[in-house]
Formats: sequence, structure tokens, C-alpha cells
Amino acid sequence: MIGTQTITDLEFLRAITETRSFTNGTPQSIQLTSDGKTVLFLRGQPRKNELRLFAFDLATATERELASSESVLGSSNESLSPEERARRERMRITARGIVGYQLSRNGQFAVFMLSGRAFAIAISGGPAQEIAGADESGESGGIFDPQLAPDSAHLAFVRGGELWVTSFELGKDAASPVQLTFGATSMLLHARAEFVAQEELARFRGYWWSPDSQAIAYEEVDESKVDRLYLQDPANEFREPQAQAYPRPGRTNASCRFGVIQIAPAADGAPRETRWLQLDPRFEYVARLEWPAKETLLAIVLTRDQRELALLSFDANGNATTLITERDDAFLNFARELIWMPQGHGFLWSSDRGGQLQLFQHATDGALMRTLTSPEFRFTALHGFDPQSGMIFVTRSATPLAAALWELPVGDLDAPTADASGQAKKLAPSTELEGVQAQFAPRSRVHVRISAPPVGPVRFEVFDATGTLVGTLRSLAETPPIQPKIELREVGADRFQSLLVRPSTFDATKRYPLLLLVYGGPHVNTVRANANSYATDQWIADHGFLVLRADNRGTPLRGRDWERAIFGKFADVPLDDQIAALQAWSEFEPAIDLKRVGMMGHSFGGFLASLAVLRRPDVFKAAVAGAPVVDWRNYDTGYTERYLGVPPPEGNDTYSSNGLLGYAADTKTQHRPLLISHGTADDNVHFSESLLLADALFRAGKPFELIPQLGQTHQFHEPALQARYWERIFAFFKQHLG
Repeated sequence: MIGTQTITDLEFLRAITETRSFTNGTPQSIQLTSDGKTVLFLRGQPRKNELRLFAFDLATATERELASSESVLGSSNESLSPEERARRERMRITARGIVGYQLSRNGQFAVFMLSGRAFAIAISGGPAQEIAGADESGESGGIFDPQLAPDSAHLAFVRGGELWVTSFELGKDAASPVQLTFGATSMLLHARAEFVAQEELARFRGYWWSPDSQAIAYEEVDESKVDRLYLQDPANEFREPQAQAYPRPGRTNASCRFGVIQIAPAADGAPRETRWLQLDPRFEYVARLEWPAKETLLAIVLTRDQRELALLSFDANGNATTLITERDDAFLNFARELIWMPQGHGFLWSSDRGGQLQLFQHATDGALMRTLTSPEFRFTALHGFDPQSGMIFVTRSATPLAAALWELPVGDLDAPTADASGQAKKLAPSTELEGVQAQFAPRSRVHVRISAPPVGPVRFEVFDATGTLVGTLRSLAETPPIQPKIELREVGADRFQSLLVRPSTFDATKRYPLLLLVYGGPHVNTVRANANSYATDQWIADHGFLVLRADNRGTPLRGRDWERAIFGKFADVPLDDQIAALQAWSEFEPAIDLKRVGMMGHSFGGFLASLAVLRRPDVFKAAVAGAPVVDWRNYDTGYTERYLGVPPPEGNDTYSSNGLLGYAADTKTQHRPLLISHGTADDNVHFSESLLLADALFRAGKPFELIPQLGQTHQFHEPALQARYWERIFAFFKQHLG
């Protein structure tokens, strides 16, 4: 316990927080130049979460540091605008320094942003050159979301709420920027994605360059009719509340439209005009926009209920042609592979309409020409394309615990429709439980292979066009001081992927309390084969627990029916499945004491942990809930309506039965102890959610504990605070589980 091992536990918590779970120091944001000669990547120090830009040369197998905040800003501290802070929160970026960059299409330089200023640096080395920043008055507060044009000679950015463009040449002063849009207000946004697009559709951009670099498609967002959320941290009452447009289920979404504007001025000197795209108003969400060819502007759009999805192509007048339409009685996944192929090969498209995710080849008019992977192939991601060999590179997952890298051919569009899976060739790995991803050079076989073995650190290996290993991107990440020992099992009638962690001093003759660590919601798998991911689980187990994780229905990588099983059943399917996995494990491991089972989770996992002691006190004797969603009517439209449906104006029993308040207020049901923890400055799951739960429990006379984490957001990383947090958790479970 922390009380008897204060130094050891504090050292571990300091390590786990300062190293971001031992991931600081690993290469990230890997890109390769078009000629395949150089790999660019970001990397920080193990205990300093500040990223720097590096280059790895394939010819010499050596790396160089290109830029850092110190080399560019000197002793000046990095500053972030409110818009940039919000964008990073949506992107889950907690690092500082150079957190992103763009590689020029000619492969000669990279562009990155620091403190509201855009810089370019040559890949060959040299000082960084500033190409855009705040206006002369400084009132604009710097730039936001700079985007390099395909011609590598123009840069667009958002400043003062408007879209601007400048031209530049490396080594020379940039031209004076030109403002393209006008009229933005606090409720009318230009070239910036709305909240739902960022938070729930993973679209963080609000504008896109044309392939010829002569025009820009951009988004205009009207938030005037959207509910305003006023974020006020109770720990900072003298700080002005932050107003944020926050659409709730059944309420009004932001009104968005998309248009195209030329960067060159009109010949007669008139203001530039925007050509607005003609988009069916049924499609409230634009999940993705691509401009792969001058005459082809593409958009993936969804209806409000996310049961209909379309791939649209827009002509020069903004008129839409539907290339693909998909429908689902539950919901559709917005994330799709979409690559426009050169030389008349059409485009690649992924879909799980056949029950499993598959990859297809379509003609430019949308006609299906070839099925590239069968359902049995279990395709998961598309990584690259080599036009010389006609090969594409994909990963497949025979089980959710592993991913293998394969290559398979695409063909000419006049070939008959046929499954290409039989022509696929496995490239890596050699072991079944190893997870492999890859980053390829544009239209080349040169790539970085990222491998996560069952035991040991992740590897970042560089392969040339012949498939020869030429070097490794160094990882500086610390080795966890605790070496986890996990047991993986597929359990239950539904074959849940699960793992158990035992104490290092495990005694098979004893019976142990068990902690079920959960997330349980969509998009997330918590069970992986890489043991290094579970240092914290082993540390918990070494305090006298068995620790269990299981991936219930609704989680990814198990096909369409598995994912859709959660639709309308947040309060049923995840909890039932976690109990089924627990009971299945008790048959394998007699050391599990089913009379002493607790659950712990954060965010959706916090919702699930709270639900466990409210609905199934016969199974769970105590729970710890971090930042739980309590009433789904208070969460955003994009996420909640996808899984629970769009509520009608008069209300919806689905929302009541899937929330926590009804169960908390029920005075007829038994209730087990619940410890709630929530950051008062959380802008993802708002602190008011835990206050609603506490109020309902108090009014019903049910016991609970509430720990407000003052000034903390959805995650907190202070080692001393973590130490006290875990001290309370262990004391809580010791009291209630024995």
C-alpha cells in the first residue's frame, strides 16, 4: 500500500505521469519525402513532453535534429491562443513544442507552427524561416492551422477568424498576406471546423487547397442557434466563464456550408466571390473533404441520425453527383479509406456493409469494379500505394490482438470484378501476436514499419524500396520499472478478448479481490498483446489485487454486428458483457473471489463503473468512477445520437434508461459504495455531470464519495496529485473489498 511504500509508489507514479505511461521519447508523426530518401518525425525526451523535429537519412542511416522550440524561439516561452488550445484538446494533444508539421510536396522543406507563427525549415538543415504570424498591430493573436499548398509556394492560415494566404520562397521574405474571407464573428466562423466535426468526426480542418494551388475550399460555420455552454471552473471563480457552442441531443446543430474561393484577385478588381457547394440539407455532417484532382472535389457526408452516408463529387459549379450511398438501420462509421488513384485506376473505398470491413476499387463514376479484400481477410487499414508495381499495402487483423502488414494488387478498371485477397502476400510480422502498422513514402515501397511485440518496446524500422532494413528510428522511451506479466484469454460464449494480471507474489492457494478495469464504449480496445502497455495494471495488482480487462460488444475490430450491438443499449450490453467475462474467468482462475469484485473506469468507463454498483450490486461490491457521463442528454449530438438515436422533442425513454439518474434516484434498490472523481475544469465530460449524480444519490439517501480535482481537465498528470488519488482509491477498495 502507499502508506507503507510511500517512496516506491511515489517514484512509480512520478514515472508514469512524467513519461506519459512510458510513451514519451518514441518517434511520432512519421512522414517520408516523395523521393523516399528521408524520414521526418517528432520526438521528445522521456521526461519532457516537448517535441522536436528530426530527419533520418536512408543513405547514411543517421538522424539529425532539424528544429525545436529552443532553436526557433530562443528563451521565449511558447504561448498558445484559445483557439489553438481548444483544437489541441479536441485532438488529444498534451505535448508542447513542435506538435505537428507539413512536409512540402517537393520534399525540400517542412512547415510547422510555434506560438501562433508559421516557420519553414529546409530538410537539408539550416535556420528556420518565419513565413506568417500576427498582424502588425498584434491584435489578431497569431495564426491558426497553417496549411501548405501543393505547389510548395503558398501558405494559407486563419487569422482573426478569417482565411488568409501568402506566397513565399525558402530563403527569401514572404509576401504580404492577402485576406480571402470577411465578416467572421464570434458565432460565424470561417475556415475552422465546428465542435462536433473535431470532437466526434475527427475532422480538424476547416479548409482545403485545390491540387493546382489556385483555389481553396473552406467551411463557414454559423453557431448562432446552437446552445451555449459556459465553462466555469469552480476553483477559479474570478476567471471569466468561457462560452462554447455545444449542441446537445435533439437540439440545433451548427449550420455549415462549404464553398470555393480563388486566391487570385478578380480581373476587374471586384471582391473575390465564393462558389458555394450545393449540399442536400439532410446531410448535416461533413466528415471528410478531399480535393484529389482539379475537376474532382469529394466529400463524405452523413445525415443527422448517421444512418445514411454518401460520397459526393462536386463539379465546377458546385453541383453534387452521388458516387456511393450506404445505409444502416443502426449507425454508420464515418471513418473511411478514400484514395483517388492515378492513371485511371478509379478510387479505393472501405466499407463494412458486408459484415466485416472490406476494401473496394471503384471507377471514377462510383461503379464497383473490384473487391480487393474478402470478409475473411479482415482488412483493417490502408497504408500506401506503389504505382510502379501496382501494389497497395494494408494491414489485416486475424484477431483484435494483432495486425499484420500485407501487399495486394490493384488492377485496370476494365478487368472483371474479382476478389484480390488470394493474390495477397504477407510482409510482416513473423509472430501471430505482434501488431504491425506502417507509414509509406508517397507512391513508393519505402516505409517505416512500426511493430509492437508481445514482450519488449515498440520498434520503428526503416525499409528501402527493395524491402531491406536500412536502419531504426531511435526511441528514447524509458523501460517501465515494473515488468508486467499478463495472461491473454478468449472467454465466454461471445469470445471476449481479455487479460488478467496477477500480483508478482501471487499465491495460487489464496483468494484475491478483483478489480475490473473498464472503458467499454465505442472506438476503444483495452486488450492488447503488448505487455509493456500494462505497467500500471501490474502496479495495481502488486497492491494485492487481481486485475481484469475485457473488450465487450461495441468495441472495434470484430465486425459490423459486434459494433452495432451497443446501439440504444449503453446501459445493457457493456455491463452484461463485462459480467460474462468475469464469470468466465472465475472458471479458469480459482483465486478470484467473486464476493470481492470492484470496477474502475474513466469517462465512458466512469459511466460504466457507476452503472455497475447501481444496477448490479449482487456482482460489484464497490466502484471508482472518473469523470462519468451521467445524463446522455447533456453530451454532444455527434456522439450520442449516433449510438442512442435522435431524441424527439417530447423526450425519449432510451435516454432515460441509458443514463444514471433514474437508477441513482431509485430508493427501492440496493446500492454499493461509489467513489466519484472529476476535474473541475473538464471541458469534455463537464464537472456538472458528477454534481448531478451526487445530488441524485444524496436525495435518495445512498452513500457516495466525491473528490473534485480542482483546476484539472479530463486527464491530470501531477505526480503528487496522482499519489493522493491512488492512496484514496486503495483505501476505498481495501475498506469495501477487504
